Order: sequence, then structure tokens, then C-alpha cells
Amino acid sequence: MELLQAEDIKCEHCGDLCDDSIQASDHHFCCYGCRAVYELLDQSNLNQYYSETSKENKSLSELKAERKFAFLDNEDIQNQLLRFRSEEVSVVKWFLPSIHCSSCIYLLEHLPKLDQAVVRSEVNFVKREVVITFDHHQKSLKNLAVLLSQLGYAPGITLDSLDKTKKQVIKSSIGTKIAVAGFCFGNAMLMSMPEYLDSNFLLTNDFKSVFSWINLALAFPVLFYSASDYFSKAWKGIRFGNLNIDVPIALGILTLFGRSAYEIISAVGAGYVDSLAGLVFFLLIGKWYQGKTYQALSFDRDFTSYFPVSVTCSVNGEEIQRSLKDLKKGDVVVIHNDELIPADGMIKAGKGNIDYSFVTGESRPEFKEPGQKVFAGGRQKGGELVIELSETVNNSELTSVWNANASGENEKVNLHNWVDKISKYFTMTIILLAVLTAVFWWIKDPTLIWNSVTAVLIVACPCALALVLPFSYGHAMRKLGKLGLYLKNAEVIESIAKVDAIVFDKTGTLTTTEAGIDYSGDVIDGREMICLKSAIGNSAHPLSRIIHCELPQSEKRPISQFEEITGKGFEANVDGVIIKVGSAEYLDLATNDSGINESRVYVLVGSKKGFFTIRSNYRKGVFEMLNNLKNKYLLSLLSGDNSAEKHILEPYFNDVFFNQKPMDKLVYLKKSDKHQLMVGDGLNDAGALNEASVGIAISEDIHQFSPACDAILASEKVTSIPNILKFSKQVINVVFIAFGISFLYNIVGLTFAMSGHLTPLISAILMPVSSVTVVGFVTLMVGWIGRKLTY
Repeated sequence: MELLQAEDIKCEHCGDLCDDSIQASDHHFCCYGCRAVYELLDQSNLNQYYSETSKENKSLSELKAERKFAFLDNEDIQNQLLRFRSEEVSVVKWFLPSIHCSSCIYLLEHLPKLDQAVVRSEVNFVKREVVITFDHHQKSLKNLAVLLSQLGYAPGITLDSLDKTKKQVIKSSIGTKIAVAGFCFGNAMLMSMPEYLDSNFLLTNDFKSVFSWINLALAFPVLFYSASDYFSKAWKGIRFGNLNIDVPIALGILTLFGRSAYEIISAVGAGYVDSLAGLVFFLLIGKWYQGKTYQALSFDRDFTSYFPVSVTCSVNGEEIQRSLKDLKKGDVVVIHNDELIPADGMIKAGKGNIDYSFVTGESRPEFKEPGQKVFAGGRQKGGELVIELSETVNNSELTSVWNANASGENEKVNLHNWVDKISKYFTMTIILLAVLTAVFWWIKDPTLIWNSVTAVLIVACPCALALVLPFSYGHAMRKLGKLGLYLKNAEVIESIAKVDAIVFDKTGTLTTTEAGIDYSGDVIDGREMICLKSAIGNSAHPLSRIIHCELPQSEKRPISQFEEITGKGFEANVDGVIIKVGSAEYLDLATNDSGINESRVYVLVGSKKGFFTIRSNYRKGVFEMLNNLKNKYLLSLLSGDNSAEKHILEPYFNDVFFNQKPMDKLVYLKKSDKHQLMVGDGLNDAGALNEASVGIAISEDIHQFSPACDAILASEKVTSIPNILKFSKQVINVVFIAFGISFLYNIVGLTFAMSGHLTPLISAILMPVSSVTVVGFVTLMVGWIGRKLTY
């Protein structure tokens, strides 16, 4: 292999011209990456790829993109890049260095509308990352990369990106572009001084002509280098039917350049090259300033820093609870029935019956044997599963799962749809206003046409409008997280603000369990008690967890069969002993009603029967909270317990229902036409939480993750619900005020621009300042009203 100086030599892989050609096997390559991909395809006997793609009727840019990303057809590389893969869909996270504004976010998060193979797309603006869920039967990973490349967002995939422990470094040429534009701007101003101060310089027309031609020469690097991103984004947006904010900016730059070139070449004027260079210079400064500001004010969209999930970990044969952030590759975790797998791993023991519906939307379980791989986000249905983690746990995996089945969420949230519609027609409106401005000044004073039209195209900016919601909701989500309320996504705040009715569960929501349990019934011997503890430990029900913790420590026994019916109980075969645990009705046992402040869990171990009594008390401050809420909301209580405490609770609720099964709660919510908030247990009330406009699951010390809900609230913070509701309404008020500021800026700016009182230079300065002002306003206001929340 040798390095050659190339003249019009094209890369064998991607087709780009080579500055310094790398030669290998009689072929030339522009870089070592292209050479490595070519050799990979050659070793895999896939060289026919090059002849096949060249024969198809595809654009040159598409062919180049296909060649560039051909290595993504390699299965080993796919396994390293994909975050999840099932029979139906795959999930990938890519670094997109070209993301730079709200238009980028809008386009990328609307990929499902551009390509039906894309199920979901979510952008992290600050990290310049996108997480895409796609149907790999309709579109391969390579073709997905090609689609993004065609849109102008080519994924930055390198060998380092395959190492998930390394952080992506955002490389940008914006500094160089600012320097070039600034150099040209300063010199163009110097060359233009005779035009502004001609009476003092007394230069001949020949000198003025020379200075004008120098200015025109200075315009070319500004146009073709410093402003290149605006033209590239505008063109690719137009190709895919998306008139983004770069379109009017590109038109404004072309307008100034075209007019300047015409005046200088035809010797009828000096042109506007100084304005052109200054415009691009200040636009780039604004883009850089916006990026720095957003990073300083950013919030973590996947809220990994405070998401409160823990998991059972096996250490030297002993089971302990660990927070997800403390887990690492190689740790062994124990997954019980109805629990989520926190990260990719390999089954060491047990048989997996994995439900990936929270990831794929399909509820068909996948059967897994020891030695097979399982993915984060799957829910075990059945016996205990022991998994050795093959990946470092990242909370964002679970929060992605939490949001994956939120396809109907947009139907509940109106403000995002409203902003999308405005953004869609914003550019068209600006172009129309620019045309009207041109017609007006053509009739009144043609000398003002170019500056006025350019100012109109530049000054209007939808970025401030588009950034109001993500920054308002994002900071509000962070504030609520500090309180102990963890939201599925930021848009849940809008749903909370609309609540006009609240439905409470009783046990574990309004009440808290006291220490200690009592057992009554047939005597259960040592071996049977060990089997009972093993069975109860595999149940995700809160009462099962309480009983399991109180029973004596013992060695686990193998569970060969386990079936749990939500809201009723479970049946298991543990080491040959048949065990049933649940309600008296589920076990077909005669029973007397339990007393006040207690719950009963019935057990059947072989032929022996009995029940555990678990005592509870109402949480401190709960009745004051209910009094507060009753004056503002319609309150309902749906409890699975008997009516022994009806006389205590009835004064605080508009409707009180006892002996409610999970299906009864679901039916009650379906019949209501109110915007209801459901507060209950994440397991028994999963259906009701999902059906309600907003569902909040109560979390005890052991954090049970429940994707069916919209939010998880720490149990000791239940009495903060009035403050949460008030805070959410105040956040929405801040959003509308910020919308007003954004609209006011655009109206005032356009008025001055159309009337000829605003230069393109000033417009370029005002455009980014408006976005930063609005973002700063919502950040300060949400922070101020958030101080009133009690942590």
C-alpha cells in the first residue's frame, strides 16, 4: 500500500474525489475508512454490491451514500449498533453532527411521516443524537442511514462509535466559517468606505470599480463556504417537502448576492457585499451563541440522572437491591414475574417467556432458554429468570421503553400539534410577505427593495416558537423530578394541567403499611414455608413483596410453573409443591371481611390454607390533601378492599366504590367524559392507569417500574398532588406568555422590515437574540414558580 498525490482520482468505495489517494489492491480510496469497508465487503464476497448499485436508477448522492454505509449490512456491525432487535422492529441511536436548530428537530422527529418504515424518532438536541425505531423488514439499517444522509443528517458512525463507553465528540466547522465570514466582512466594509464617504476620498471611478470587484471576490467564499450549510439544508428540505427556516435565509443571501453581482458586473452600483458578508457573519455568530446557550440551559430528555428504578441483584448467592446506575457489565440480576429486563444480557438460569410489547407493540411472548440473549425492555411472564448483563445499564433504555407505546399520546396533547401546524406554514407566509414587500417598494422606491426583502426573509424566525415547549416542559420535568414525580415524557405536564377529576386507589396510595405481618390458619412446616417464600418472592404485587420481606431468610427453591392473574393472585409449582396466593375468591375460600386498616392475603400450600394480615394506616396529611382537592376537582375512590372504612372516607369523595376489581376500575374510567387523573398501584391498577387521561403510579421503597402509567410518584410525596397540579397549570401559563413574546417579536420585526426601517445586518442579529430571549424567559419563570414546590 502506498500514498499517492491524486488528480481527479475517485474513491473506489464512496466515489468522492481523493485529495491524497490511499492505494491498495490496485484501487484508490479517499480515506482508511473507505478502504476498510471495501476490504470488509471483499472478504464477505459482497463485491457485486458495487456493480449492482451502479446499474440502478439512483442519484449520484444516493449511490455515494449507499457505498459509504454498505458496511451496515454486516450482521456483526448491526449487533454492535442496534440497541434492540426483535422479529418485527429494531432500535438504533446515532450521532448526527449536522443537527443545529429547531427545524432539524422538527424534521427528524417527523421521519415516520416521510417513511412508513420508521415507527418512532426522538432527537436529543444538545447531544445531537437521534433514537429511531424502525421496521427492519421494510428498511435495512443501511437504507435508514442513506435516508438520513439524503436529508442532510449523515450519521457519524466510526469505530469509536461502536465503543459505547466512549463519548461522541461534536466536531464543527462553524468556527472556521465565522472566521472566513468575519474576514470578508471587515475587508468588504473597508472596500465600501469610498461609497459611504466619497466626498472625502475623491476617488476616480476606476478605483471604485476595482474596490467593487474586490468586494465581489470576497463574496464568493462567504457564499460558497460560510453560508453553504444554509443552502444545503434548504435544498434538502425542499426535496422532501419541508420548507424549513433555512429556506428564507438562503433566499435572502441569494438575493443580496444576485443584486450585488448584477450591479458590480454591469457597473450600475457598488452592490451590497458588505451587508451580505455581515449578514452571514452575524447569522453564524447567532447559531454558535444559540448552541452554547441551549447547552447551558439544557435538560436531559431521558432524565437518566434521577430516574428511580432499582433491581434485584445476586451477589455471592445473596439477593440485594441495587439502583440501576450502580449496575455494570457482568453483574447478575434476578428478574421476577412481571418485571422488566433493565439491560441486554444472557440468560444463566430459568426459562424466559419475554413480552416485548412495550418496545414493539406486539404482545406475543418470545420463549428463551439459558444461553440465549435477551434485550432491555422485555417483561418476564412466569418464573424467576437469572440474567448476566452484557451491557452497561443506561436508564435511558427504560425510559425509551416507557415512551415506546405512546402512539396515542399526540391525540391527548394539543399544543405540540398546534406548533407543528404553525411551523409548517411559517416559511410559506414569510416568502409571501417578502414578495408583497418587493411589489410595494418596486412601486414606491425601488432602491429599498433589496434591503427590505432580505430583512423580511431574515428577521422572521419560528425557532423561538418551536423551542418554547421543549424547554418549558423540560425544566418543569426536572423540577418535578426533584419533588419525587418522574414523568414518562415532558408532554405529560400539559395533560396534568387539564385534569378536572381525580380517581384514587386506597391501599398503598392513601395508606401506608406498618411493619410486621400476622399469619392465621393451618400450620405450614419448614419445607413448605421455604417453597411459599420462593413463590411469593417471584410476584410483583406490593403485598407479596411485603410478605416476602417479613418471612424468615431461606434458600430459594426452583419454580417450574408460575402464572399470575392481575388483581386476583397467582399459582405456582415450587419444588413439587402446588401453591396458590391471592384473594379469598381466587382461592375459593370462605372468609370474613377484614377489619379497619388491614388487608388479607390468602394462601393455599398443598392442602393447607390460611391468610396473612397486613396492617396499614392512612398517610400523614392525606385528609388535608383530600379537603384541598375536593374544592377544585371531582374526587372518586375505587378500592379493592371491603367497605369497612366507608364512613371514614365518604365525606372526602364525590363517589366511593369498594370491592372493585381491576376491570371494574377500567370500566368506570371508560364511562367518564372528564379529563381524569388516576392515582394507584402500578400493577393492580395498570389498566386503569393506562385508560386515564393521566396515570400516576405510586412507588414504595422498592421501585417497581410500570410502563403502563404516565408518571411515577414517590409514595411519601402523595400529599404533594395539589402542588403538582397547580405547578403544571402555571407552567402552561408561562408557555402561553412565551408564545405571545415570540409572536410579538415576529410581528414587530416584520413590520419594521417591510416598512424599510430594518437592515439585513440588524435582522441577522435580532433573529438568534429572539430565540435566546424566549428560552431564557421560560427557564427563569419555570425555575421561579418551581421554588414553591415542597421537596
